[in-house]
Amino acid sequence: MNISVRYQSRGGNTKTVADAIAKAVGVIAEPIDTPVNEPIDLLIVGGGVYAWGLDTALKTWLKNLDTAKIKRIAAFTTAGGMDKTKDILEAAKAKGIPVCEETLAVKFLLKGHAFFGQAGKAKLNDNQIAAINEFAAKITS
Repeated sequence: MNISVRYQSRGGNTKTVADAIAKAVGVIAEPIDTPVNEPIDLLIVGGGVYAWGLDTALKTWLKNLDTAKIKRIAAFTTAGGMDKTKDILEAAKAKGIPVCEETLAVKFLLKGHAFFGQAGKAKLNDNQIAAINEFAAKITS
């Protein structure tokens, strides 16, 4: 199965989670500005939640996905408290791309938040790592 992980991250939390997911599925996570040039069986997409919504860059990227190249999308988000994975899934469904109903929302509260000058300092705890590995196993089985 051809799997790809793409993420949008401002402060580093989402990149940290994307890297952990990518490790679990045996690929390298790439930011959303990396083009999707090849057919992908499973595209795992994630972004941070800012001011109760997904970043505008991620929303635009999702709208512009080449549906001929993507067979299925799985979603993850990082946030202080909100789960916006459904927004990623809705964007995929609007384009006619099948989705995995299994999602992952990793909560960091304010740890590693760029606004507070802590960008790039996200560290996953054991429960988060276990949830990431479980998510990866479910969406790839």
